[in-house]
Amino acid sequence: MAPALIASWEEGYAIAELWGRTAPVTRATSRIEEPHPLLWGILSIAEYQIDRGAGQKYLIDRLRSGDWLAIGYRSPRQPDDPAVIIPADEATKFGRRQSAVGDGVTTYVDARIIHAAAFRAH
Repeated sequence: MAPALIASWEEGYAIAELWGRTAPVTRATSRIEEPHPLLWGILSIAEYQIDRGAGQKYLIDRLRSGDWLAIGYRSPRQPDDPAVIIPADEATKFGRRQSAVGDGVTTYVDARIIHAAAFRAH
C-alpha cells in the first residue's frame, strides 16, 4: 500500500467518529483550512435534528464532490488486501459498527474518512 494512503487512513475518521458515537477527536482538523471540515458528530446532528437521512446525504455529497475521501478495505478483508479509495454514489450506505461503506453489491470495512486537502498533503 502506498505510504500516503496508509498515512491518510491512519489520520482519517471512522464512521462512528463522524457520527459522534465515540469520544470526541481532534486529529487532522486544525491544519485544514478548506470548506467542509470534518466535524465530529455533525452527521448525527443533521440526521436527528434537521431531517432523517440528512447526515447520509451530506456525507455522500462531500465524498462525491471530492471534498472528502473514504479509504478502506474490501469485505471480507484478507490480511494482504491493500487499502483503496472507496467510490461513493447515491446507493452508498454507511454502517457504524464495522465502519462499513457499501452500495448493496460491494462492501468496504475499516473505512476512514479524510479531507481531500489532508490526503494531498501526504
